[in-house]
Amino acid sequence: MGRVNESLIPARFLATMAQLLAASLVYYSKDDNVRASLASNYTDSEFNDKNSEITAAVTLTVVFVTLQILSIFSGYTLFIPPLNAMHIFLNASGAVLICWFIMDTWNVTTFWYIFIFFSLINTVIEMFYMMQVLWCNSQW
Repeated sequence: MGRVNESLIPARFLATMAQLLAASLVYYSKDDNVRASLASNYTDSEFNDKNSEITAAVTLTVVFVTLQILSIFSGYTLFIPPLNAMHIFLNASGAVLICWFIMDTWNVTTFWYIFIFFSLINTVIEMFYMMQVLWCNSQW
């Protein structure tokens, strides 16, 4: 079991950091995605609405991934191999999709799906396991 944790823990950290970095990069390219989401004759208020939407989605993603990083450093769920494998898969997939979102200038609404499936669900499961370890003194 020790050898599994030796490779899963660093991979989890790297995948989480990759998703955080990718989400942070959206702040710099969001104007292109906002323009791709609008018709060619958009108004300033439409642009501002879509800009606010993508800013909210990216901010929530950064906050939730930051919570995941803090949970790594807390160590409460660090030695649960199935949870680590899930985090690696979801964070790495989320990072790849966010990079694809940036490069292909996808619609702003698409980022909400990336947030829900690769940040929100991941963080909710992490918090559930953390509460289980803290309150129930569950040993893995």
